[in-house]
Amino acid sequence: MTEIKRRQLRWQATRATLMAATVKSLVEHGYAGTTMQRVQAYAGVSRGTLTHHFGSMQDLLVAAIHHVAEEQLEQITTLLKERAPKQGPDELVQILHRFMSGPMFVAGLELWLAARTDDSLRAALAPTEREFGHKMRAVLQQSGIGGDGTPITRDDLESLFVLFRGLAVTHILREDDGFELRLLHLWADQARGRSDNTAEKVSEPSVKG
Repeated sequence: MTEIKRRQLRWQATRATLMAATVKSLVEHGYAGTTMQRVQAYAGVSRGTLTHHFGSMQDLLVAAIHHVAEEQLEQITTLLKERAPKQGPDELVQILHRFMSGPMFVAGLELWLAARTDDSLRAALAPTEREFGHKMRAVLQQSGIGGDGTPITRDDLESLFVLFRGLAVTHILREDDGFELRLLHLWADQARGRSDNTAEKVSEPSVKG
């Protein structure tokens, strides 16, 4: 291995450590409590190492937006692959609930809330979320969540994301897994109902005049 390659690997490893530390801080202390000093302490690096990668807190959080989106997509893809084949929307509810309960989702929610009053974060978040939504839609479509051959529409996806975020905020004051699962089952029922309606339309014989 060349020295250049070793340096690249060290750089990547350090950056990954810093991203993991940022996510941990967002989950445990929220956006307001996440500071350069806290990330540095969690990562176990020097101040110089941190500022070499990220010159400011803004740079760190913008990088975290991209990191969280990538990790969320990888997480939901892995969870969907672990399920048994040919399961319907009901079986996927448990997987979606696990995804919503994970630290990466919580970190993403903190960044969303912060973007309300931070123009730089909002500017970075908007295109990243659009790309994430497109990829997430493809992953859910491949999983068969809406039924074989039934596309996952943009409305399906947006309603799922809104539900996720709303439940996450509600969870702050009301820890009720049963309530959350019931609402996710309602979403699954809608997906199934649309799939069934589509199937009925396809199977209807055409009427010739």
